[in-house]
Amino acid sequence: MKRRLMCARAALLVCSCVAVLTGILQAASPEKLRELKPEEIRKIEEAMPSKPTVRPAKPRKLLVFWRCEGFYHSCIPVANKALEIMGKKTGAFEATFTDDYSVFARENLKKYDAICLNNTTGLKFNPEKTPERCKALMDFVKSGKGIAGIHAATDNFNEWPEAREMMGGRFTGHPWGGGGTWAIKIDDPGHPLMAAFEGKGFKIKDEIYRTDPPLYSRDKQRVLMSLDMSDPTTRNVNGFRPTDVDTGIGWIKTLGKGRVFYCSLGHNDHIFSNRAIVQHYLDGIQFAFGDYEVDTKPMPLGSSGKGSEMEQLLEKVKTYDWGQSRVALTDLSELIRKAHGDAGELKKIEQGLLGVLKSDAKYAGKQYACRELSIIGTEESVPTLGEMLTDPELSDMARYALERIPGRAVNRALRRALRSTSGKTKIGIVNSLGERRDSRAVEALSKLISDSDDAMAAASASALGKIGGSEAAKTLAKAKDQASGKLKMVVLDAYLRCADQFAAKGNKSEALTIYRELYKPDQPQLIRTAAMRGIANAAGGAAKPR
Repeated sequence: MKRRLMCARAALLVCSCVAVLTGILQAASPEKLRELKPEEIRKIEEAMPSKPTVRPAKPRKLLVFWRCEGFYHSCIPVANKALEIMGKKTGAFEATFTDDYSVFARENLKKYDAICLNNTTGLKFNPEKTPERCKALMDFVKSGKGIAGIHAATDNFNEWPEAREMMGGRFTGHPWGGGGTWAIKIDDPGHPLMAAFEGKGFKIKDEIYRTDPPLYSRDKQRVLMSLDMSDPTTRNVNGFRPTDVDTGIGWIKTLGKGRVFYCSLGHNDHIFSNRAIVQHYLDGIQFAFGDYEVDTKPMPLGSSGKGSEMEQLLEKVKTYDWGQSRVALTDLSELIRKAHGDAGELKKIEQGLLGVLKSDAKYAGKQYACRELSIIGTEESVPTLGEMLTDPELSDMARYALERIPGRAVNRALRRALRSTSGKTKIGIVNSLGERRDSRAVEALSKLISDSDDAMAAASASALGKIGGSEAAKTLAKAKDQASGKLKMVVLDAYLRCADQFAAKGNKSEALTIYRELYKPDQPQLIRTAAMRGIANAAGGAAKPR
């Protein structure tokens, strides 16, 4: 009984500790925000632009809402001060700050041109319990005004799916913690809202929110930047999931007549004294007001319109060389992965990769194109790859792709190239014919098995062994008595492989004939051992070697 009481008390103590810890982690908004130190304010002021990105169409008012029903971000007062300074220093807007739900009243919202959710969490908006509040906010945006979200702005509206859809993402975790440094890539380098980054990716110490599909989708919003998964630290984070490969950082979209801007950066204090980032926030807020008119059309992965992401990436592949950033290659590979199952989209990507091969792209770029064509290539790729077979510098990469592309057209291209090549290039084509198991190549290969170049003869013998069949076996049976040295072992091994193929196809008679021939005392011990095993297997263990 005493032991039970002790266990019960221990359990209660654990629960109490968990409850206290949970309360700390889920602390709501404080009654009063902390005052920033002069040094903090100075850094923000120094980073802040001195003028608006575009001249406001009229005096703008921004409602900054920072209430937290869940986790409270300590950077909220820093972000508030940054927005205050931004509005005053640039003249782009006048900011009002509050965490009082009463501001979400239709008449009150008429005073503002945009709302900024500064790291809000768990906001209580429920269409059944707070219908007026919900309608006021949604009508505000759809009527032609805007909403901007900083970092935790996607950790809200759990009881209001329409608002989650509006924000374009929902917090489901952050394996990229605020203490780590993560790589960011610019998805839309030419977009006006990304001008602050000058088209260059960067690394930042901040907490990054996971963006799970289908709520987050490039089909629904224009993604401006995302995590750079070519960076090992960013990709190999603990808790990484397959869907994390496309983790959006910032995006814009339209909703009705209104505009939505979101950026995941903003967990750590120093973010708001980063020149490029605060400029990006200014640009995004001016977009939300409607002062900065920019393209909001989504750019789905695999889209093929003019200036599409695919076309931009392909252009980068053409100029790629060893030692340079592989971001474009990684992005294009991911685009291809996501296009699987869509025959039409894969065909467009295939044509784009063939365009790389036909261009003056560097060797490294063409090698990448061939590697991807080995996965998605069809017979439409054969003419272009076939022309590359006779080029000593490009032949190997072309063969790599062709060996994996289905269809007889590939075999015909390889046989044609066999007649017009020599040396190592020709040997490579012989190897590919063997890998393709092209029975129509047996005649040509049978002539090459007696070539004066032992490397050519060995490649031909090995290819014949892979192809198999009666004609290949006849050639190898003759060659084994004429070959010597290392070449003889290659021929014997190929002949043994023919026997294995006969046995696998149920032609035990042909298989046993070869096995018994190779079991003779004059054959090397390794070959005799393999032949004896073949005899036992082909005869079901009943036959005895002769």
